[in-house]
Amino acid sequence: MKLRMDKTLRFWVDCSYEDANRTKAELMAEILREYERSGDAMRYLNAKGQIAWKASPLMLQKLADAEREVEDDMADHFP
Repeated sequence: MKLRMDKTLRFWVDCSYEDANRTKAELMAEILREYERSGDAMRYLNAKGQIAWKASPLMLQKLADAEREVEDDMADHFP
């Protein structure tokens, strides 16, 4: 089964992929379920009517906040 994801979510799922004892598809499905439970991912129907996954607005906000923090830290250290 192919797991369809947006680019943001695919990046973070790939970063979470660690266990070599299971197939990548099994691990990706588990990671997606975990992200969904925590509110970081959500399922939707794409234009072809297929189930797909994307980063939730909550996850996008967390990433934007983290990016702003890094930019602020960089500005403090490298004015």
